[in-house]
Amino acid sequence: MYESLADIYDKSIGFDHEGYFAFVAPYLKGEGLDLACGSGRFTALAVEAGHKMTGVDSSVEMLSKAAQRGGAEWVCADISALRIPENTYGFISCVCDGFNYLPPRAFTRTLNNIYAALDAGGTLIFDVSTPYKLEKVLGGKDFFYEDGGVYLGWNNSYSRGRCDIFLTIFTPDGKGYKKSEEEHSLYAHGKEFLLNALKGFKVKIFDGDTFKKPGKNSLRWLFVCTKV
Repeated sequence: MYESLADIYDKSIGFDHEGYFAFVAPYLKGEGLDLACGSGRFTALAVEAGHKMTGVDSSVEMLSKAAQRGGAEWVCADISALRIPENTYGFISCVCDGFNYLPPRAFTRTLNNIYAALDAGGTLIFDVSTPYKLEKVLGGKDFFYEDGGVYLGWNNSYSRGRCDIFLTIFTPDGKGYKKSEEEHSLYAHGKEFLLNALKGFKVKIFDGDTFKKPGKNSLRWLFVCTKV
């Protein structure tokens, strides 16, 4: 996953890491663990803010991009199977849909591990694409992206709480174009399910794009969760 997408990931997702970090920064204390860190942009911003950081991702290609930023420890692992020492981190983050990749059972298991890994009063920061976005905005739609001679076709289908994304990528190789394909599945976690899974946390929910109160058509929910 992300083998071919790694080179254009930051540009193609259109995610405001800087604005996002500026909003959540007041909630971040101590040492941090960034799960599904991707190319490490959020991780690096936390390092620049003075936090000791570890970034975790299952994609070797994405971690190779992250490692170029330096400043953090980078670990290649499945976040749903990661063994995290208890009471280790002041905050744990999972930015830009990382938890959408986990089926419900894996998500719940991961949250249990996170809760144990946080210090007392520690904070979990994460966001998810909403069920509305996955079903109504992405489901059944096709998109196209081009940048610097790289072409990306993005086809989506939605069924039974899951959005399957099919990517076709054409990248210049000196002789013409190399074609590669990837498939991703994002799970639509409803708000009631998320709140039940977050028992033991004090939870605040924001619109993940405006950082204001979420509405019925919000595309992303941002959760700020304090361990109690």
